[in-house]
Amino acid sequence: MLRFLALLLALLVAGPAFAQSVVQTDNVRAELLSDVATVKPGEPFWVGLRQTIRPKWHTYWKNPGESGLPTEIAWTLPAGATAGPIVWPAPSLFDIGGVTNYGFKDEAMLLVRITPPADLAGPLKLAAEANWLVCEDVCIPEEGKFELTLPSGAAATPAPPALRALFETARRSVPTESPWPARYGVSKSGDPTLIVEARGLKPDTIRDVYFFPAEWGPVATMAKQTASVTAEGIRIPLRKGDAKAAMPAVLAGTLVLTEKTADGTVKQAFDVSAKLDPAFVPAPASLAGAAGAEQLSLVQALLFALLGGLILNLMPCVFPVLAMKAAAFARLAGHAQAEMRRDGLTYTAGVLVSFAAMAAIVVAIRASVGDVAWGFQFQSPVFSLLIAYLFFTVGLNLSGVFEFGGRLAGVGQGLVARGGTTGAFFTGVLAVIVATPCTAPFMAAALGFALSQPAPATVAVLLAMGLGLALPYLALTMIPALQRMLPRPGPWMDRLRQFLAFPMYASAVWMIWVLTQQTGSNGVLYALGGMILIAFAIWLLRLGGGTSSGNWTRRGVAAAAVLLAFAATLKLEDGPATAASASGERTSGVNFEGWERFSRARMAEAVAAGKPVFVDFTAAWCITCLVNERVALETPATKKAFEQAGVVKLKGDWTNRDDEITGVLKEVGRAGVPLYLFWAPGAAAPKILPQVLTEAMILSELSSIQQAKR
Repeated sequence: MLRFLALLLALLVAGPAFAQSVVQTDNVRAELLSDVATVKPGEPFWVGLRQTIRPKWHTYWKNPGESGLPTEIAWTLPAGATAGPIVWPAPSLFDIGGVTNYGFKDEAMLLVRITPPADLAGPLKLAAEANWLVCEDVCIPEEGKFELTLPSGAAATPAPPALRALFETARRSVPTESPWPARYGVSKSGDPTLIVEARGLKPDTIRDVYFFPAEWGPVATMAKQTASVTAEGIRIPLRKGDAKAAMPAVLAGTLVLTEKTADGTVKQAFDVSAKLDPAFVPAPASLAGAAGAEQLSLVQALLFALLGGLILNLMPCVFPVLAMKAAAFARLAGHAQAEMRRDGLTYTAGVLVSFAAMAAIVVAIRASVGDVAWGFQFQSPVFSLLIAYLFFTVGLNLSGVFEFGGRLAGVGQGLVARGGTTGAFFTGVLAVIVATPCTAPFMAAALGFALSQPAPATVAVLLAMGLGLALPYLALTMIPALQRMLPRPGPWMDRLRQFLAFPMYASAVWMIWVLTQQTGSNGVLYALGGMILIAFAIWLLRLGGGTSSGNWTRRGVAAAAVLLAFAATLKLEDGPATAASASGERTSGVNFEGWERFSRARMAEAVAAGKPVFVDFTAAWCITCLVNERVALETPATKKAFEQAGVVKLKGDWTNRDDEITGVLKEVGRAGVPLYLFWAPGAAAPKILPQVLTEAMILSELSSIQQAKR
């Protein structure tokens, strides 16, 4: 209907056009050109309708897309002369207000092969009437009448060099015949998938792959296609078009891609003819092009990392440490401004040094092992045990059990609890350590970007996140107006300090629980036994009096107790965690009631069957994951909505390293858990939900399925 109306409008509003080789309209300068100056009877040559298009406007390809009309040329030729069809250059894609079109901007040369009569005597007169639709925010039909007279002779003579150069450029823009076989299949939902068997391609050199269907109808016009490029070739999931007829035996179109070569970036176009494959087997569910998988620039990633670090201060992992630091800062009230600023700068240095060290570890692991993700250290039972020790020791210090200052540097909390620059620095270190199992809005995309980039970008993004984490406390130490808002020092500070020991004890208990999910019940024995040894060492060091030799004996026994506590980590290396991870049979602290265990095969099966699929990637040490389960995923209303919508619920446990889950995280550009994927029925790619969920958010996603069923 749009095509008919546009053509009717063209006939009604187009004014008279006089025959000439150049036609200038309001929006297009059109010129009929020949690649020869003299024609030879019976010998074909080329002419071109060259269109120079007004900036920001465009004309249309042979398949204009969702709206528009292609340029048409009607020829009037001498008897015996013939004109071939328009040879179209590779098109561009235009997405204007949600309407997707295929066409040309700036300039286009439409080539036509002319064959003069064999008995031509005298000049060859070419007459053509062309009409086209040119659009920006509005569309205007235009037309022109053209005449071109060429002398004939015993041999054809080429056009002048400048004109020949135009034709050479036009020929290079015409797609070449594809050197690769192609086929297409149709899924149960009726959507076609194009498969170009371009074996040997290097996936990391190919980008911006798009298939332009040659005809309107069989394939829907898509603003974005999620092509996957592997060493086996190119696979492009498409959508069925609006045509009522059955899918054609051959699907024709133009494949346009950009390739990075030794000589630079090259855009290539190939004409593809894909035969219908009745034995087509859908590929596993594609995660490419997942809605919500942001493609960030470095500047955007730095900004998101900074914002994520700021919000991280409010997350449950970090808050007890910051509260402890705020109490220590309150003790500085009334001190010299220079001392306060030094404290803030030192704390910030501790945060940034820790993030820099983490970046160095990430780069080293990535270079030697491969993929690495945020929170990877919590997948190690050794790290979990050490952090449990640290939280326990912090709690003892806050409770007033010991005040060793620098003499307990080996354990670490003495440094954290000390005043001055040393205490500020190691509080920053502690804040970073406890922050890693937490995630915050804006962090997911930024971390996914950072962990997939070269080392300098990885370091820059992680440092930006560290700056965001340190910024509130840094601002507090630098701005006197904020300092005046703090309460005055008093006895309440000691009570607050003692109270803050309990979140640390709770954190230690949580880490022991995480350890048991990684190692089994033996993890409790190692952790609690180690804590008893650490407490025993502290008791020995607190004993006063005695001879010099007795003091050295106590210190030696205390050191032996601490070393014995840390020796438990050697047992964990070869303990149940390794065997459990290898067998895949372990039971973790992740709750699977009402959920199936995630696997790519099960996910692909459910998606191919057209069922709605919800995937939850979680870990026992991920606090945000556990909170989301309580407030959004496991509420009675959500469970009922999942059941009514017939959703296949899959849960992936990343408590210990799992290469399959790590691969999924990398595919969608995420650095760690939580990650939530939702496939609507028949969708080609999933939607990535936010990392912080609400019940209303989940119900809203599921309500669309219910409405579609009605």
